[in-house]
Amino acid sequence: MRLSKRILMCLGAAVILWSGIPSINAFASKEAYPIIYGGEFDGNEPVMTLTQDSEDYVVLSGDSLWKISEKLWGDGNFYVRLAAANKDTVTDPDLIYPGMRLKISQTGYIVREEAKYGGAQMGKYSMDFPHGWKVGMTQSGSAFANFVLSGDGVIACLIQDKKSEILPTVSDWQQCTQQITGYAEKNYKEQVSDLKYEHYCMENQGENSGELYIYSFTWHISSDYPSLTAQVCAGLKVTDHIQAEFIGYTFDDYDICGCVRYVTASFEEHYETDSDGKFTVNDSNMSIVPDTEWELKGMFNAFAYADEFFTSKLNRILEINEEEKRETEKAADKINRQSAPGES
Repeated sequence: MRLSKRILMCLGAAVILWSGIPSINAFASKEAYPIIYGGEFDGNEPVMTLTQDSEDYVVLSGDSLWKISEKLWGDGNFYVRLAAANKDTVTDPDLIYPGMRLKISQTGYIVREEAKYGGAQMGKYSMDFPHGWKVGMTQSGSAFANFVLSGDGVIACLIQDKKSEILPTVSDWQQCTQQITGYAEKNYKEQVSDLKYEHYCMENQGENSGELYIYSFTWHISSDYPSLTAQVCAGLKVTDHIQAEFIGYTFDDYDICGCVRYVTASFEEHYETDSDGKFTVNDSNMSIVPDTEWELKGMFNAFAYADEFFTSKLNRILEINEEEKRETEKAADKINRQSAPGES
């Protein structure tokens, strides 16, 4: 087995499962929980309605629908949706002009297909997660998370009281994405590529209401092993009293971003004060470390976590490989000496 393939297999086995947690050998499909745009849902299952940013976009010189889609959502292929949302204004997708105002708000829904399995009911909050996924914790070097979902991918969860800094940080999401991009380019230029962003609002959906902020990227684990990459997605949901953050990763073609989006969107706050009139979820002691400070105040730094986690994991795997190599060489040398002429 080639070393790079072995490393990839070892990297995927990073979660320690908690005993007593039931598991079912079933996993989510590779196309994870797509957002369905256009038309009304006529099925029997519950759905979550997500609306993208509602501010108009003013076309700049040199813009095209493809460039605008790539700029806003990280994928030029979304130009088809952009054209459809502005069909009354854009009669020819290849013909737009500076100063034109485009509606970039889109409303779609995600079928809440995992709701029937119960998910995680934690009293003050709840959320869905893929049926058959397990719950545990994970550690690599100093990177640690004590509430982790694992299946086709891994998602570390961080549920805490809403920080005072978080709303100023995400209130201008476009500026926020520029800060995230700048941070990644400055600190992890060789490790990060394909950085993409999403922002949705969930209004008038009871305890399921809130704002969703998502960024995803490809993480290149080592320049010595170019084929070793992980797909990483960070999701944040801000409700009235809680901010729920989810850091997901996978090493195969599983849609970890769709899964993180689903789990993040399904998060619900169940507001009820204690006997002393206070409401807090910080007493759960949920954590993800390292909690590295960065320009995005109040938001967890998924890049620093990925750096420590994947680098430490790779170094440990390479260390084990060297130890096994030395043991193999010792065994071979012993056999050669025993079979040499004149030796017993």
